[in-house]
Amino acid sequence: MPIHDIIDNRTENPVEEVRRANSFTGSAYPITPRLHFVGERVINDQNTAFIFACCTNTRAAEPHLLALPARLPGQYTKIVVVTPTLDLTRESIYPKLRAAAIFPVILPATFGKRNFKISYLAALRKRPPTGITTPPPGLTSKQQADYNKYDYKCQDKLNIPGTSPRKRSNEVFINGHKISLGDSIFALLMRLVVELKKEKGGWINTADLMAEGFINDTMLHQPYSNLRSKLEGSLKEKDGQKFIESDGSKHYRLSTHPNFVTYDKKN
Repeated sequence: MPIHDIIDNRTENPVEEVRRANSFTGSAYPITPRLHFVGERVINDQNTAFIFACCTNTRAAEPHLLALPARLPGQYTKIVVVTPTLDLTRESIYPKLRAAAIFPVILPATFGKRNFKISYLAALRKRPPTGITTPPPGLTSKQQADYNKYDYKCQDKLNIPGTSPRKRSNEVFINGHKISLGDSIFALLMRLVVELKKEKGGWINTADLMAEGFINDTMLHQPYSNLRSKLEGSLKEKDGQKFIESDGSKHYRLSTHPNFVTYDKKN
């Protein structure tokens, strides 16, 4: 069932109607024939993905929906899954979805007739079933080998959308939480990202950072401290010194796996 069959066919571009009505950003695209990414929104400083699921029954939906966190970029803290009439909150799959921070909603009867609004706030506020906790993300065998080899200290996810809502303000997402950084510490963060993405451990010497203009003095710790203080509230362990790691010999790095750092290359 394609997404166009879910939405009233009287409109020429139903996906764009949904995006405009709900003020979604990001680019819409099909994830699988059954799943369609329609956009994202920042809700309570958390980046939330919105997915249309073209499934007619729970058995068909379960493997596709539970695989969503692995299929999406790491910047999303929550995923809202929209189904046409299938109320997943009444199904046995619901605790599994909530454990993965997936929030199912159904379309109201007026959807596509009066407007294209999606009612999702109540779903996001709904308490999870008793005993539900979000499991830590699993690692692939390659990622685990990299952790063993390079001894990364964290599994935090960093996304850099390349957006700057105002002068000297640059947006980044740590584990789905939006943070604004000033130009100088944002540039320092980006340099650490570049080094990490070389997949050789991520370490860079302070002499190189000074020569390239990212710091003014190899003996100053303030730039790293400023960057840590901006990020640590959104880190899983709230430990900025683990995430922006120093080896005690004038080398610094981002201490998370390179796969957990994503960015909008065009921006």
